[in-house]
Amino acid sequence: MRVLTGPWTTWEPQPSPTAVTVGVFDGVHLGHRTLIDRLEATGYVPTVLTFDPHPAEVLSPGFHPRLITTIEERLDLFAGAGVELVGVLDLAEIRHLQPEEFVNEVLEQRLAMAAMVMGTDFHFGRDRAGDVDYLRHAGDRKGFKVDVVELQEVDGVISSSEIRALIETGEVSAAASLLGSRFRLSNVVVHGDNRGREIGFPTANLQPPERKVIPGHGVYAAFALLRSERHQAAVNVGVRPTFGQSDLVVEAYLLDFNDDCYGETMTLEFVERLRPELKFAEVSELVEQMSVDVTMVRELLAGVSGEPRGA
Repeated sequence: MRVLTGPWTTWEPQPSPTAVTVGVFDGVHLGHRTLIDRLEATGYVPTVLTFDPHPAEVLSPGFHPRLITTIEERLDLFAGAGVELVGVLDLAEIRHLQPEEFVNEVLEQRLAMAAMVMGTDFHFGRDRAGDVDYLRHAGDRKGFKVDVVELQEVDGVISSSEIRALIETGEVSAAASLLGSRFRLSNVVVHGDNRGREIGFPTANLQPPERKVIPGHGVYAAFALLRSERHQAAVNVGVRPTFGQSDLVVEAYLLDFNDDCYGETMTLEFVERLRPELKFAEVSELVEQMSVDVTMVRELLAGVSGEPRGA
């Protein structure tokens, strides 16, 4: 997959006709994948225009929305979905363009667009003046195809905001059913206070990424990707109330793994929430519950594919 970055005015014109869809595509969920599938069906080069930073940061300076996927994760998901060309746009550089300018200068001149695929609610251009009707008329005049896709529904319209809400409340399994892949969280393993090691459950601690949505407090069954290997893991997201802590931590106990991994990057794939985070009167009660948690993780993940859906 090829990726166009930097100001769009510096992009080299594409040599082959493309089929284009435009959006943030946070999560690259099932609704987004329907658009991508339609791109492939055109026979032209499947092309996605996405945004980084998130448009909300441009429209509301100082606001930093929590993301389901970083731009790097989005690019990986695009490649896995069959996208061949991605253009990464900064809304600040195009928000002043009238719809006709965007179509002419970005889509046609830079991307050689021969077909466009979008949802029924698509708007673009200065003051969001461009819409589906505008594109249909423009396509009739200019000769490019326009494919309008109905919004996808699973007990309601699939949306990134709905998926974020599910993750924030710990419903990671329900979120995965809409994403088509498991929610992932990645960061460098950092030193903790060694409480896990002291009680017989040494954990790999991740600093919660500032820009990512974080699952609700609780204990989860997950897969941990480390050193190109996949491990079963019991993951706690919370503040460790039994020890009187208040800082948010993400700590993973990797089953049947005893090596140090400080300073290495680890990715967690959340499969299922087992229980809420609890405060125990005695540390011995916590240890007993953690033993139960580990048993539940083994039983649950024994019947789960190690490879995430949609990968």
